[in-house]
Amino acid sequence: MLYGTLLSTALITASSFVYATPVSTEEKLAEKAKIIPFVNKHAAARNSENYTPSGASKRDLHRIHKRNERIAAVKRSGVNVTKSKRKAAALEPYDIGAVRRAAMKKRQGHSTSNPLVNYQDILYYGNLAVGTPAQVTTIDFDTGSSDLIIPSAACTTCVGPFYDPSASTSYLNYGAAFSTKFADNSTAAGVVGSETISVGTLAVMYQPFAVITSSSNHFDGPFSGLMGLAFESIAESKATPWFFNLANQGYLASNLFSFYLTRQGAEGSELCIGCIDSTKFTGQPEYFPLYAGTGNATQAVWDVISDGVTYNNVLVTRPLIAIIDSGTSFIYIPPSQAAALYAKIPGAQLYTNNRYYVFPCTSAATIGQVGFTFRGSSNVFNIQPSQFNLGPVDTGSDMCVGAILSSGSEDDIALVGDAFMSSWYSIFDYGNMRIGFAQAV
Repeated sequence: MLYGTLLSTALITASSFVYATPVSTEEKLAEKAKIIPFVNKHAAARNSENYTPSGASKRDLHRIHKRNERIAAVKRSGVNVTKSKRKAAALEPYDIGAVRRAAMKKRQGHSTSNPLVNYQDILYYGNLAVGTPAQVTTIDFDTGSSDLIIPSAACTTCVGPFYDPSASTSYLNYGAAFSTKFADNSTAAGVVGSETISVGTLAVMYQPFAVITSSSNHFDGPFSGLMGLAFESIAESKATPWFFNLANQGYLASNLFSFYLTRQGAEGSELCIGCIDSTKFTGQPEYFPLYAGTGNATQAVWDVISDGVTYNNVLVTRPLIAIIDSGTSFIYIPPSQAAALYAKIPGAQLYTNNRYYVFPCTSAATIGQVGFTFRGSSNVFNIQPSQFNLGPVDTGSDMCVGAILSSGSEDDIALVGDAFMSSWYSIFDYGNMRIGFAQAV
C-alpha cells in the first residue's frame, strides 16, 4: 500500500527477538474496551463528514497506485526470486462458532475475535493495543499492505487515539527513519521502533512498526493507524508482519484469519484471528489456491484466479487476477472490462470522471445480479444488491453509482474490496496458502 524510503538495517537483527506471548490481564481488559472516540479536531471533522463515492474511490485509487509501486519495486530488486515457502502448519480451520465450539475446544493454540466498526459500509476498523501498559488505538486491518503504522501525538495532522512512546516501558527505538510518499504527493514520516502489539488476547513482543510523527493532510480517516496483513515481501519496514509472526511460531489454533463485514451499517463486524466463526455464514466455505504467478515470483498479496465478472450469472469479462483487499472500499477492474459489464446493465453510463459508472436510482432494485467466478468452481459469488448500489453520485442526484469501478489500467488485475467481502465471509488461510468464501449472514 505504501512506498518510500526506509533505513531499516536494525530490523534484521531485531527480528530474532520477536516472539508471541499471552496478553497480561491489564492488556486483556484494555482490549475489551469499546472503540475509542475521536480525540482531535481532524478526527472530529472527518467523523461529521459523509463519505461520498467520489471521495472513497479517490482513496482507493491512491491505494492501487501505491500497491503497484511496491510490487514493482520488489520485482526490480531481484531479491527472493523464488516462491516464498510458508513456515506455518496447514491446519483445519478452527471454528469458534457455537455449533462446533465444544467439539474443537481441545485444539492446541490460540485465537481471538476482534470487533470491527462498520463506517458507512465503506471502512471497517477495530482496536489494537500498543505498549506496556497498553495504549488502545484504532486500526484499519488491511490485507492489501504489510506494514504496521501508528501515529503518535507528535503528528498534529493525524487522527487519534494516539500512541505515546514515552509512556511505554516496552518501546525500543531502532534509530531508523521512516518516510513514505502517497500517489497524490502527500507524505507521512516518522521512526521505526518495536513494541508489544496486541489484538484481543493475542500479542507479539518486539514487533517492528512505524511511529508516525508528521504527515500531510491525507493521512487521516475515522481510524488512527494501519495494520498490514499481506505478505512480508512488500513490507516497507522489511519486517515480518504481526499475523505471520504469530503463525510462524505455531502460536495460533489455525494459521489463518477471517473477516465478517456487516451491511447497511449494522453492528457485528469482526476479524477472527486464528479462527473462523460459522455463526457468521451459511453453508461451507469454498477455497481457492493463491495465485502462483508466471515465472519466478514472491508471494506479495492475497490473490486468486477469477474466471471473470458475471452479470445475471453469465461471464461478461475476461479472466482476472483477483486481489482480495479488506482495506479497499470498492471493486476495481480494467477499463475495458468495466465497460463490458456496464454495457449489460440497462441505463448505465460512464460518469464524467471516467472512473465509475452510474445508472438510474429508480432501477437499482431490478438491474440484475453482478458477481465473480473463481477458477475451479462452477459457483457464482454474487454481490448483494445493497452493496453494489453505492447511492446517488451527488446529493439529490437520480443517478446511482455501481460498486465496480474502472481501475484506469488495462492489466489483468481486479482489486476486490469491501463491497464484495460484505457479501462473502472471507478466510485468509496462510497455512494452506488459499482464500475461502462462504455466504455471509
